[in-house]
Amino acid sequence: MHTVSSPSVASPIRWRRLIPGPALAIAAALAAVGCASATAGTRATSAAAADHGTTSLTTAQARQVFGTYVATTAKAIRTDNDSLALSVVTGAQRAVVSAAAKSHGGHIFSVGFSTGSGAYTTIPGFGPVLGPYTYGTPTFYLPEPAGYPRFFVADATRALKGFSPADRLASLIAGAQVPLDGQVLMVFEQSSASSSWLLASTSQLPVGATVPRLATDKNGYVPQVPLTSTGLLAQPYATGPLQAAVVDDGPTSAAAKAVAAGSLTTSLYADARSGSGSGLQAPRGDIYQWAMQGTAYPAFALRTADGGALVLYAMYLNNTVAVPSYIDKANPITPGPRIEIPPDQESLLPNDQPNPTVELESQQTLSFAAIDPPAGASKIQVIAIGGGLNYATAT
Repeated sequence: MHTVSSPSVASPIRWRRLIPGPALAIAAALAAVGCASATAGTRATSAAAADHGTTSLTTAQARQVFGTYVATTAKAIRTDNDSLALSVVTGAQRAVVSAAAKSHGGHIFSVGFSTGSGAYTTIPGFGPVLGPYTYGTPTFYLPEPAGYPRFFVADATRALKGFSPADRLASLIAGAQVPLDGQVLMVFEQSSASSSWLLASTSQLPVGATVPRLATDKNGYVPQVPLTSTGLLAQPYATGPLQAAVVDDGPTSAAAKAVAAGSLTTSLYADARSGSGSGLQAPRGDIYQWAMQGTAYPAFALRTADGGALVLYAMYLNNTVAVPSYIDKANPITPGPRIEIPPDQESLLPNDQPNPTVELESQQTLSFAAIDPPAGASKIQVIAIGGGLNYATAT
């Protein structure tokens, strides 16, 4: 967790760490560049696990799952049916869609625009969490069977109906400006033999990012990589914690030795530090802090052709603005100036919610894809991001 204290008088911004959690996370994650076990909050999948009766998924079956999702979502949009939209999602994707469906300031299918500072026109708030997209023919990455939960990845190109690439539309996710058209990695998951296949996450590739070539066996299936594998730069389960350390502490973090700088690592740190990633600004005397942390959602890893892994995982990004007495758990808590509520967070709060004077907290559920290279190779590259707001609270 990182903290910014907003000065009560004109002075440079002061930084101070409140808890040692990030240092411990860095140490644990860096240890994974040798040998370690999976951390709590990360469900490891293993290519060496027993088959448990699972059979190989065919391309035709994956295409049917993908088509069912696209058709169901399109019908949900036509009929304005949030419940139908939620029926085909799980995991990180469901958390974000559910939050948007419960919001009162917008709708999961609505699209609002604001002019961004860059080359794109940005869509604030929830974006369209489920937009009226058209999809190109997807490429399917089908893993070798390794028990439940099962998954596969659809690598597809999508476009928002009614717009063209020339419109240059983008969504702000944790501060990262991500085009709404282009290449996405969609992870579909089946939790048990009796469960339906559901969309677990959608992660968009920023401009210039590419998916590495994946390894395949003689039948065209992609080998899975155990999340505790030691044959890579870092054990795959540690990809998220290492990224989090850089997002929390920036390019001076020890984890930056293993994680490449970029729009989804060091730039997320810069966005968090400035408040642009959450839209939060601390009044004078208040404290602003953020922390990226792991989730209980399953992580998966596919073998790349060069012996590395494409790691697919989810993380939380927590943001807080609060008076010092709240952060320090003092008694009594002394209220401070009114805290401005960003529009997207306002839609998750009660209609009559006044501007808080004690604390404003929010959480984003984010999905990522990252390349964990072979041992001795270059740094981890985070190549895709998805997700959005999960909840907001205010006092």
